Amino acid sequence: MSGNFYLSDSHEYVEVAKYLLEGNYFSVNDPVISKRPLIYPLFLSLTITLSPYIIIFFQSILLCFTFHLFFKILDFYKIKKQSALILIVLTPSVFIYSQLIMSELVVLFLVTLLFYLYTVHFSWKTIKYAQLIILLLAFTKPVFYPFVFVNFVVMLFYYFKVKRFNFWVLLPIITVLLYSNYNLNRFGYRHFSSMENTNLIHYNLYYFKAYNQSKKEADDWLSQVTQSIKTENPLQKDHALRKIALEEISTHFFPYTLYHLGTGVRGIFDPGRFDLMTFVGQEDGNQGFLEVVNGNKSIFSLFKDKSLLFIYLLLIPILLVLIFKWMYFFKFYSKKGRSFSEYFFLVFIIYYVLATGPVNCSRYMMPLQLILITFALVSVRENRIKNASQN
Repeated sequence: MSGNFYLSDSHEYVEVAKYLLEGNYFSVNDPVISKRPLIYPLFLSLTITLSPYIIIFFQSILLCFTFHLFFKILDFYKIKKQSALILIVLTPSVFIYSQLIMSELVVLFLVTLLFYLYTVHFSWKTIKYAQLIILLLAFTKPVFYPFVFVNFVVMLFYYFKVKRFNFWVLLPIITVLLYSNYNLNRFGYRHFSSMENTNLIHYNLYYFKAYNQSKKEADDWLSQVTQSIKTENPLQKDHALRKIALEEISTHFFPYTLYHLGTGVRGIFDPGRFDLMTFVGQEDGNQGFLEVVNGNKSIFSLFKDKSLLFIYLLLIPILLVLIFKWMYFFKFYSKKGRSFSEYFFLVFIIYYVLATGPVNCSRYMMPLQLILITFALVSVRENRIKNASQN
């Protein structure tokens, strides 16, 4: 590890954690509070000193517990741990983000815990715990908050099948709506996270324009948008960004929709160059492969530093293993008769990939990797049993 535990987003999480430790979280109206949800800053505040070394120590413990749950899942599916370890070693993003002050490790833990409940211990009683986990996911990473509505629809199918209804499924929806109203009273406009429309402009639509037009045109457009919004009032700024975003998307609805869906799927095959570069301390945030595929940089810019050749060589087996995982993951679901909980995670992953869209990459896919590994290995085992029976 390079000794640098921070990415650009890390400092905002730490800032919110400081407000928690100082007892000012509910009294100040700093926009960063509505930008970064509560759970990860709360986790950081448990370290008291906010020392990066103490934080990484806590995260390492959480990673160990995550693997403990994962191994329980493997036992449930009768999968040998040795085969899983090979795939885990060639999924370095899991380890890299446990060593960075980012929310990904907490998301990995919560997703794995949800996976554990819905596979090893799925029952009518555990549904309520699953709803709590889904709620915690929403308050850890904003990309999950719309999933509370998707989750409600999926669970309705299950309730219709068993002819029972569990009111715990309403908890995530009610809490998200109440929190949005709370932000209305506190910040002056209804929202779950203040980064929603900002990200839509600065990332999704910016990358869309860079890809379909040119980097210069995308830069000019973003500059015009920034200059047109001169107010510092968060309500007016949010409304202005939302209006511009909706106009752009409606004007280019089909091209943007195809781009959004295509880039979401593209991101699942990102081997994690950014992750490895960050780990060795040679990533500035503007060198990533997304910059290349979105037309912002030449592909030859990735090879300027010859000393990084070993990273590119390492990416080859990582990519091959990634393809292996997805190939057998899809093969797992090609077989009929999967359980409700297994189909639940198919919906979960599809939602996540499509929701992340143009920003999807190895970092965003990291929390799903243990699910991919599990179902890929189950598919491999089933394929071996089938071949053995035929012989």
